[in-house]
Amino acid sequence: DAIKSGKIAGAGLDVYENEPQLAAGLTGLEQVVLLPHMGSGTIETREAMGFCALRNVKAFVTGEPLINPVTD
Repeated sequence: DAIKSGKIAGAGLDVYENEPQLAAGLTGLEQVVLLPHMGSGTIETREAMGFCALRNVKAFVTGEPLINPVTD
């Protein structure tokens, strides 16, 4: 609504509320760029993610607290 009314001039969207479905009307807006959830797809980001995973493995093996623990 904010884009349609002009309150927001445009948007580049990478994450969607009900992925993979898009909210009705987004594809018809010229001032909206839709990306396929690839905002983290840079080499620098992927390398940082890999090193973070390695730090978590090292922490697990040495009995230290995990940097990014996953709980349910």
